[in-house]
Amino acid sequence: MKFWILIYSFLFIVFADGLKAQNIYKCRIVDGITGEPLVGAVMRMSADKRISAVSDINGYVSIIPKRELIKDGIDITYIGYKKQHSLLGNGNIYKLSPSETTINDVVVTATESHGITSSSKIAKYAMEHLQPSSFADILELLPGGMAKDPALNAPNVISLREVPISSSDYSTSSLGTSFVIDGAPISTNANMQFMNGAWDTQTTSRDFTNSGVDMRAISTDDIQNVEIVRGIPSVEYGDLTSGLVKINRRKGGNDISARFKADMDSKLFYLSKSFTWIPSRMSLNLSADYLNSKSDPRNILETYSRITISARLNKEWISGTRKLTASLNMDYGGSFDDDKVDPELNYGGVDKYASKYNRYSLNASVDYINLNKKSIFKSASALMSVAYEKDLLDRTRLVQLNRETPAATTTTDGEHDAVLIYPYTYTANQKVDGQPFSLYAKVNTSLAFPLNGASNELKLGADWQLDKNYGDGQIFNQLNPLYPGLSVRPRKYSAVPASHILSEYAEENFGLYIGKNKLDVQAGVRLSTMLNLSDKYALHNKYYIDPRINLEWTFPSIDFLGKTLTIQIAGGYGEHTKMPTMDYIYPEPVYMNLIELNYYHPNRDYRRIYLQTYVKDPTNYNIRAARNNKWELRGDFNLAGNRLSVTYFREDMNSGFRSTAIYNSYSFKNYDASGIDANTITSPPDVATLPYTMQNELHSYTTTTNGSRTYKKGIEYTFSTIRFPIINTRLTINGAWFKTEYSNSQSIVEMPSKLIGGESFQYAGIYKNDDGYIREMVNTNFTFDSDIPKLKLIFSISAQCVWMTASQNKEKENVPTQYMDKYGVIHDFTEEDKNDNYLKYLVRSYNSSLYDRQTVPFCMNVNFKATKKLLDDKLTIALFVNKLLDYNPDYVRNNYTIRRHVTPYFGLEMNVKI
Repeated sequence: MKFWILIYSFLFIVFADGLKAQNIYKCRIVDGITGEPLVGAVMRMSADKRISAVSDINGYVSIIPKRELIKDGIDITYIGYKKQHSLLGNGNIYKLSPSETTINDVVVTATESHGITSSSKIAKYAMEHLQPSSFADILELLPGGMAKDPALNAPNVISLREVPISSSDYSTSSLGTSFVIDGAPISTNANMQFMNGAWDTQTTSRDFTNSGVDMRAISTDDIQNVEIVRGIPSVEYGDLTSGLVKINRRKGGNDISARFKADMDSKLFYLSKSFTWIPSRMSLNLSADYLNSKSDPRNILETYSRITISARLNKEWISGTRKLTASLNMDYGGSFDDDKVDPELNYGGVDKYASKYNRYSLNASVDYINLNKKSIFKSASALMSVAYEKDLLDRTRLVQLNRETPAATTTTDGEHDAVLIYPYTYTANQKVDGQPFSLYAKVNTSLAFPLNGASNELKLGADWQLDKNYGDGQIFNQLNPLYPGLSVRPRKYSAVPASHILSEYAEENFGLYIGKNKLDVQAGVRLSTMLNLSDKYALHNKYYIDPRINLEWTFPSIDFLGKTLTIQIAGGYGEHTKMPTMDYIYPEPVYMNLIELNYYHPNRDYRRIYLQTYVKDPTNYNIRAARNNKWELRGDFNLAGNRLSVTYFREDMNSGFRSTAIYNSYSFKNYDASGIDANTITSPPDVATLPYTMQNELHSYTTTTNGSRTYKKGIEYTFSTIRFPIINTRLTINGAWFKTEYSNSQSIVEMPSKLIGGESFQYAGIYKNDDGYIREMVNTNFTFDSDIPKLKLIFSISAQCVWMTASQNKEKENVPTQYMDKYGVIHDFTEEDKNDNYLKYLVRSYNSSLYDRQTVPFCMNVNFKATKKLLDDKLTIALFVNKLLDYNPDYVRNNYTIRRHVTPYFGLEMNVKI
């Protein structure tokens, strides 16, 4: 806070004195229907067009007229709105009316925001034309996005500005993308729904723990508009690294709406009723939807379904110069996966998987706006959101053992007899009961200080996020485990402490005219800390400071080829922090079972397995928050409504979360049972009478560290024309070049799996580099959308071109810098060690072709979408065909011909509005 006060004071001193003597008029320009501020509206003196000004991100405009010109008034112009002539008055609010063409025009693509940072705005009609089944489909509209066949049989997590790879070690990008619905973020910090010990793809492919929000669960039918911030967001939003998704749902109306959609894999039903009581300034929106999907329509045993129910109440009070708005939202969301194997194909055994996510949420908010223009205090708001989930994973399968296997039962250090699993064939079940609870509270206020010739808004606020899991956790029969041979134990999630994140922020939005140029500044700082942590943690009492700044310079409008050209350049830098989740901070204990005696006898009563158990705490008390540094530069050019926006960005996050192997030396007894006469014993062997030798071995467990680096850079671009006359068609071109590098940012320990002289290899190498991946992609989408008002028909044709995709593995460090022996002692690795009979195996060797850059050449898919209104706009029929036409030529790699082919994907929907 002291930092911001100093900055604000500096700006005030620098600019206030030089501006106080000038004759400055400060006004605001807004949409006459919605009241939203219009960014980039031009105000000119009617008698002298050279005296002009452009509105800032909040719609404010400051103009310095000559006194003798004031009586002639002003002209206000904004693309898509009627030109307005008015008298100039200090503090006036000018409401522009959309032009007839704008009222009737529809935008079926994402539009680049006019705000100070790079973001995409997607309106209701664009989503209706796209015909999505879940929020994941909307990402097609972003620069770099492509149409994809819905994949609803597995979680859909988001990736922004990157070419993603499938690895949980690099999932911080999706975890660090914040979804905010009606002002309340969706928290996944308490999500611990993973099946411990699972190795089968039926289970692991559906695990999205520590990967963020599953977009399948977000219905799009209630959404009024979406803003996806790819650049540097306001400091008002935190606990994120990669981006921000702001979803605003529909409010008001007085109709009944229904939607039915069917495509090749799924069916969707939606029904809503809205009420508006105009005299009372109150509205109520009720809605429900149901989605059912099969990844293969021929397989009815693998399904995904979703149910959402929503009730949203809004009330508004206006009294004099005060406006108060209150909202209350109640929502239910259910997300269900089912997967079974036909018993006839599984030797009569049971093999099924089911997951159930039930989320109940309540969101209440109050917004106060002060309409008094002279007051410094402008607005205040408070929001509280509560969410509770009842989640269940249920896995059942037939287990068949071929040898004696000890059950994982003990929970303490020491030696003990193993309990053997019997019978060898049984049906096992394991459940994961999770009950995440989250509470979010936020207060915010904005102030505006009178500065001659400048607009400003100071935003102050704080928020608090509480997460707790009240579930029973991992539940299974230890004597008949689902995954035998693994050292896992039941664990109650309710015993895990709660997570608390507290944040405060301050931000100044400042606009200043410098000659005929306009400078807009958004600068702020956010402080975040985790509460309720033991002083063992490095995060204890640790505050993270996120400074963020965005700058935008608007040049004076010029005439170019007889048309008005507006040029803006912008840039920003920001630091972003994502705190570790509960699963990262409070991992479950690790149990290591070392076999000291494994005696087999034909008589089951005489068999004995004797174990040494070590219980290790895998908690990384030095874990830190993930930090991402972003900067970007953007140019925006608008020529009579034809707009080009180009953004260059870089992001560097070198403290992402990953699983890291921790090696230690463990001692145990190796009993010698060779002297036992199997024909004479009458009971299991007594270890007290057996000779033994002490042995040491290296074993590992995993812990979570900040050892992943994700480095992104690229160019995003969007070009949109006005509608061409006669054919009434708009061309939109968007695309991106993305290059993403993934690598470990900390040393890696690795032990080769080798047997030497009948014994396992007992040295572990410490390597500087272990994994590294480079992914690159260049694409462009050409979209022609035509509006035929007389036929009430809109159709679009999109040619989605991928010019190139490339992948490459970074070279690994073949020679270790150090190594660990079986006693846990670390030594430097020398040149002589390369020739040692044992240590030479620590020198890794890889085929050089592993590091070759692999490219995939050009391909193109052509998609078609159409929307037709009937019966006085009460009925809308829409269809889409993705990959209607395609060009996917064969190509040669390593003397092999690789053939590519695609299958069209289509669907049809009907919307009824009464």
